[in-house]
Amino acid sequence: MAAIVNNREYYRTGSLPLQKVSIYGEAGSRDRNLPTIKATGVGWTNTRTVRIAIICLLFAVALTGCYAYSEHTKMQAVTSEHNQAVASYSQSVAVLIKQNNDLNNELASVNSGLSSSNSKLTTTESATAGASTYGASGQASEFASYDALIAWLKTDDTHEQVYTSTFECVDFAFMMSEHAIKDGYWIFPAVDLASGHMQCIAPIGNDLYAIEPQNNAVSLWAVNGDKQ
Repeated sequence: MAAIVNNREYYRTGSLPLQKVSIYGEAGSRDRNLPTIKATGVGWTNTRTVRIAIICLLFAVALTGCYAYSEHTKMQAVTSEHNQAVASYSQSVAVLIKQNNDLNNELASVNSGLSSSNSKLTTTESATAGASTYGASGQASEFASYDALIAWLKTDDTHEQVYTSTFECVDFAFMMSEHAIKDGYWIFPAVDLASGHMQCIAPIGNDLYAIEPQNNAVSLWAVNGDKQ
């Protein structure tokens, strides 16, 4: 089949591709055997270089992911250690606060006890001053014998007092000493340093006798100044 378009005549065989072309009629015609174009169907992604580049890129992404995961794991471990340290520090602070509160409470209790003791010492100060007056004037002296001490204790009523939170061992000791000195005998309040308990001491000759003013119990405390 022949077709003329703009003075160009194309001869076709009825199948593709086009094989012969006649241009400008017979006078100036040139026949060309045009090469047949054969599609290979090869894309850019099928080249070896591109495949290697893609593999390297994927490998780099994988390495980056592994490194990021490793760093994240290390950061979590550091954060966990930090949190544990903070928790331990908080517990230590709580313990110190509790100990401080306990010490403050104990100090308040000691101060209260000292205040109570000071008031007791103040109330017995006048009695002690009176007893000293007796001793200075020569109106008080030591007991002549152990039997004389026992006889006097039978007449004293200090042990009949009731022990309470406001009348303790120190009050018993000062009361008995005051009674004895007023009756003309030397009996002194004394503190047992080992127990902190206060009792009385009566000198007889070269010996010292310990007296428990709460029950009139008597024991030899020292002989010739040497404690037993």
